[in-house]
Amino acid sequence: MRVRGRKGDTVSESILVSKREAEQALSLSVRTLDNLIVRKELTARRVGRRVLIPRAELERFARRDHKTQPDGKGNGDGR
Repeated sequence: MRVRGRKGDTVSESILVSKREAEQALSLSVRTLDNLIVRKELTARRVGRRVLIPRAELERFARRDHKTQPDGKGNGDGR
């Protein structure tokens, strides 16, 4: 997993990565990352206005299985 950061660092060298770098490393959208952070499936740290994700957290997330269905928040038809 090697994605170029701002100063020539790569994800494999950085301890914390931006949401944009995490998006590229996991092949997910920023919106999906935001949803995972809100649901506490992915841990993030705030540094000033920036939201950073620990590299170890990305690796942990990538190694486990994930639900394919939303967690009970359907279209309201009771199914």
